[in-house]
Amino acid sequence: MEILEGDELYRILLQRYSKNPRGWSFTVSQSPNNGFFDALVGGPDESWQLKLDTIFKPSPFVLGARTDPDPSKASNSPISYGFRKVDPVEASTLLDGSAQGLGRLFSFLSSANPVAPREGASYLQGPVVFAGPGHAVHPGGREQERIDGKLSSEMLRLVRRKYPSYG
Repeated sequence: MEILEGDELYRILLQRYSKNPRGWSFTVSQSPNNGFFDALVGGPDESWQLKLDTIFKPSPFVLGARTDPDPSKASNSPISYGFRKVDPVEASTLLDGSAQGLGRLFSFLSSANPVAPREGASYLQGPVVFAGPGHAVHPGGREQERIDGKLSSEMLRLVRRKYPSYG
């Protein structure tokens, strides 16, 4: 198992997504074992288990490892995750937070196909499913538990190296 970190992980996930942007899911939940967050990112042919130090800052520490895809662990979202090209003027009406805006956003996400992002264009990214603690990494699967343990210990090491006074 190879653990990837930060920019390298983002680059690989974006490359894989860009090859086939349909059928992806992104589920995040708080880890039941520590203060970190777990994510399961899945595409049509692969799945990645991620560990994030937080979801409350713009550039969290992130580690990840490829796992075997398991259809039973797919997102519960009726709309697949992805980048959808949007006109910047239209985006403000989709993201206004009102009931009508949410309806327009849902309609847009349902009708616009996910695409590979290109520099210079505007996109909406999502949806990301936020689930209850432990939902992104399902207990019982020995391989996932082993990966989760490795990612957790590596994340703890990474955070302690950056912040020596961390627990």
